[in-house]
Amino acid sequence: SGAGAAVGGASVGVGAGSRACQPLSRPPRSARSRHQAPVPAPVARYLETAYAGGVPEVDTAAMEGSGRFRQRPLPWLPFANTIWLRPGADRVSDMVVRLGPITLMKVLDAYVDGRGITKFLHTADLGPRVDQGAMHPMLCESLMFPSCWSRTPGLAWEPVDGQTARLHIPFEAGSEVATVGFDTRTGFPTTFETMRFKGKDGPKVRWRITMHDWRHFGAVAIPERILVRWADEPGPWLMMRFERVTLGVDLDEPLTRARAAI
Repeated sequence: SGAGAAVGGASVGVGAGSRACQPLSRPPRSARSRHQAPVPAPVARYLETAYAGGVPEVDTAAMEGSGRFRQRPLPWLPFANTIWLRPGADRVSDMVVRLGPITLMKVLDAYVDGRGITKFLHTADLGPRVDQGAMHPMLCESLMFPSCWSRTPGLAWEPVDGQTARLHIPFEAGSEVATVGFDTRTGFPTTFETMRFKGKDGPKVRWRITMHDWRHFGAVAIPERILVRWADEPGPWLMMRFERVTLGVDLDEPLTRARAAI
């Protein structure tokens, strides 16, 4: 099983922070704890760069931002988004698409209790392929909250080379694998790539999130901008900028709402 892949490299250590070769403000010491699991060298370098005194414990978080997306051949549409997270376990994304004061649609995209859903207008997509597809954004966002790695059952890192590592996680009867690329200059993750089902009836297509401009939002380091792309399309279909991150949020309402929808 890929989830049992060997994990090698250095333990999480101590280092200086940087954002595009500029210093990151350090999180307060009261927010820090040690994360001791051995990880491949580029993963250790990222943690050393982002967290001078150890990885902060994060149980829940809300990430707010805005951006634009498109479903070809339709034009780009602006949106606001709040992503509710139990890092490494559950994810609820609430997207609101507006043109001026008019709300065009609300989109619920969730992965809760191992099941996924994409719901917009009067359509709700469910099923095993949606479960697999919805799990990967949650897995990518677990990169931003490293304290969840040690408590996510079966999550394992596999070394590849000096700027790449593979992330394995058990899924259904097998495992899912994603390749994470790291910037050798800044130390931060730059890409998350995997084979993801494209919709409830679609085939698996290579799917990539590109992460830019990492900086600290309080105690945690987050990429300020992300671009999301399917390999069979000529360009990204979603661009988003994170504007606010809140830790320790109450997830009862979004999780209950997602469970009811599923």
